[in-house]
Amino acid sequence: MTIENACASLSSKKGDWNDKKWTKWSNFTLKQQKTTIKIRLIAINSIKRIKNSKLSKPIKKYFKNQSVIKIKTNKKHQKINKKQQIKIM
Repeated sequence: MTIENACASLSSKKGDWNDKKWTKWSNFTLKQQKTTIKIRLIAINSIKRIKNSKLSKPIKKYFKNQSVIKIKTNKKHQKINKKQQIKIM
């Protein structure tokens, strides 16, 4: 089950709680039920991260071989170090 199909199935199920909804859910295979639940959790976590990102430090993401490497940048700290190096020399 693709993400698009899972999202479409979730949006189509928004409505009153009735027996039809439960029969539709029971017609799903166990694997489909697990994927839809995982997608819901991923969506909830991503929304929380977006809200918390406003409070956190800026992060640059570099993609390399399908893995994500996060490098935190702190420009003020770098500027201070450069000034100190100049004064020492």
